Amino acid sequence: MYKIIFSVNNNEEVWTLPHCPPDFPIPQPEQHHETYEGLSRDYRRIGTLGLRHMEWTALLPVHRYPFMPSEASADGWAYVDFFDRWRDKKVPFRLIVLDSKGASRLNMPVTVDSFDVTVRRNGDLEYSIAVTEYRFIT
Repeated sequence: MYKIIFSVNNNEEVWTLPHCPPDFPIPQPEQHHETYEGLSRDYRRIGTLGLRHMEWTALLPVHRYPFMPSEASADGWAYVDFFDRWRDKKVPFRLIVLDSKGASRLNMPVTVDSFDVTVRRNGDLEYSIAVTEYRFIT
């Protein structure tokens, strides 16, 4: 089972999401190429890599379920508070995806473009999130 982890400010705060959707996207960046017309033929310039973008929907339980990682919180509203607080501070998040053996399959800074929450009948929260890769300027 994959784990999705969000951290901020060099691990000042770290949260493991309680549920990883079954078809979790791990995108590769698009490469921006340019083609130029010459006198006798066209030329292709290999461009820079674009920013990766991801969207998914999953569950933020308010009760502990057997499928949840042990380090995940059963307080769905605490996750909502985490995203709201740090988005308001304009701090980038770090998104880490670990496979079932603990190997990192994705580790990138991101901005949270949208984070929408719906309360389900049983009290659990369903969320939809969209993130875009963030590049630090050095």
